[in-house]
Amino acid sequence: MTPRLNLTALQGTGYDARAIHLADGHRLSIAAGPRAGCLPAPGEDGTPDDYTGPFSHLEVYLFPGLDAPADDAWQAEVDTVVLETPCFALKAEGRLFLTVPVDAVRAIIAAHGGEHPDQD
Repeated sequence: MTPRLNLTALQGTGYDARAIHLADGHRLSIAAGPRAGCLPAPGEDGTPDDYTGPFSHLEVYLFPGLDAPADDAWQAEVDTVVLETPCFALKAEGRLFLTVPVDAVRAIIAAHGGEHPDQD
């Protein structure tokens, strides 16, 4: 089952992201809302700025150890440099993908045993 994914696809995450712990111990994070790489994209192409869902594509961050399938759904990978200043640089160790179809996210969750029952 994928209740956290379903909730995100239906209602988005606003300016936040939602972590999902998978049954086999891996983790991913999904986002849908303003400033996220999702579709429809709030504030773009006639979509209202306050659009809250439903979403057909999500922004997905795969934590280290979780690999993306080698198919077209996972092609929009971006550099994971999340903060860089003259005094500080942080590079996330996972992989970030934009506009991943909800069904592709559902498939990767299912391939890892589904969502873990304890999400806290």
